[in-house]
Amino acid sequence: MNSTVKIQSDEALAVEHLIPRKTLVAFQNIQKYFVVNQSPVKIIENFNLDIHEGEFVAIVGSSGCGKSTLLRLLAGLDADFEGQITIDGQPIQGIGNDRAVVFQEHRLFPWLTVEQNIELGLINEKLNTQDKHQQIADAIALIGLNGFEKAYPHQLSGGMSQRVAIARSLVAQPRIFLLDEPFGALDALTRHQMQNELLRIQSQAKITTLFITHDVEEAVTLADRVVILKPKPGRIEQVIHVDLPRPRNRSSFELHQLKEQVFNILTEDKII
Repeated sequence: MNSTVKIQSDEALAVEHLIPRKTLVAFQNIQKYFVVNQSPVKIIENFNLDIHEGEFVAIVGSSGCGKSTLLRLLAGLDADFEGQITIDGQPIQGIGNDRAVVFQEHRLFPWLTVEQNIELGLINEKLNTQDKHQQIADAIALIGLNGFEKAYPHQLSGGMSQRVAIARSLVAQPRIFLLDEPFGALDALTRHQMQNELLRIQSQAKITTLFITHDVEEAVTLADRVVILKPKPGRIEQVIHVDLPRPRNRSSFELHQLKEQVFNILTEDKII
């Protein structure tokens, strides 16, 4: 990197030292096995990671390295693992309203409108009708779909449908946002637009975000830190701090250098 970027990185690190960041999520010595042909196969090995409050962390790696498995463990969708995952120092106990998940498929109910699909995110919230309607309206405004409240999923584009899925996850105002390759099924242009939209939403909502992807460019463009996962079994190879200011210039030399660095680490053993 050139001297200008190095100076920016040093200043950013100095600020971090002056203002300690609170650890919100901690993965501690995580081991995960699957049973294949009646024999245990280790999927995750000795995974340790702290995620700070308000931070955007991307986990990048090839298919089968355990990225989505880690997200499911934090979401509380799978409790069969060794080690401990804590939020605010407390071990997680199954799923909870403090976490929200968006998957690659939007999973909207086709017989429900945009409003009604988003309302499902409040099903466990004790709210009066007025407060519920206000939170739904706020979520729709956040994703920029005003005017589509009464639309059905078949009337929406792929990107719009995924925005509704994001709104449904955020409407209950969780502290932790978990995204499992949410833009993988979108075309290149819509993916680019949704990446920018996600950054806007994450910045506005100030929500701690864990983003799973196999797309190196997506990881370095979006994240504060990129966790590089190697497979067989899944383990952290390296953690890259992305100290470039936002909005990031996707064609910049510095971002291209980071992309090449991550890609080289992922492929140095010729495992794709």
